[in-house]
Amino acid sequence: MAMKKQVTWIGCLVVFLISAGLIAYGWVMFELDRAQTAVSQGDLAGAMETYARVERPLHKLPWLTQILAAEHKQASFNQVAILYSQRKIADALAKLEQLPIDAPALVESADYSFWMGNVLFRQAIESQDAETATNALKAAMSEYQRGLAQQPDDCDLKFNYELIRNILAQPDRDRKAQEQKVKSIIDRMRPQDPSQRQMAPEKRG
Repeated sequence: MAMKKQVTWIGCLVVFLISAGLIAYGWVMFELDRAQTAVSQGDLAGAMETYARVERPLHKLPWLTQILAAEHKQASFNQVAILYSQRKIADALAKLEQLPIDAPALVESADYSFWMGNVLFRQAIESQDAETATNALKAAMSEYQRGLAQQPDDCDLKFNYELIRNILAQPDRDRKAQEQKVKSIIDRMRPQDPSQRQMAPEKRG
């Protein structure tokens, strides 16, 4: 009889955990849909608030982060995409630098290298100091290269890696001209829908 009660209790616990997981998943998906809608309507501030709301319980419950890894990744990198599209480069960098604490697994992804490379690229282009710009370009190239090690067929990473490699390979005088050309491309950019992983700004002309 005691064994039967124990089995019943375990069964109830399993049902409870499954139900709680399904409820959590449904809530996360609902909130992500709300954020996507906000982005499509141009409400980037609202989207940022919703993505941050999704992240809070995931950071408090690491086991839930493991179960909802794809959703956590979407919420994290879409925030970076929004900040980048708004040219809030320092905020985008701060978000990326926080990820090793909040979600170490995301740091090993190709998407992390993609966005970190883009942020470093932007810093290089906007820098007024030649040495600082060169160092940022080298760091960006390393990030793209690291991303390609994870995802060799990623066309965005390949394009940006080759672009920076070509810039750094140019003699100083030609390199400055190439950097100015890239800067002019970035200056013509407009914010875009960050609801999906986007083509790097350096690739859109």
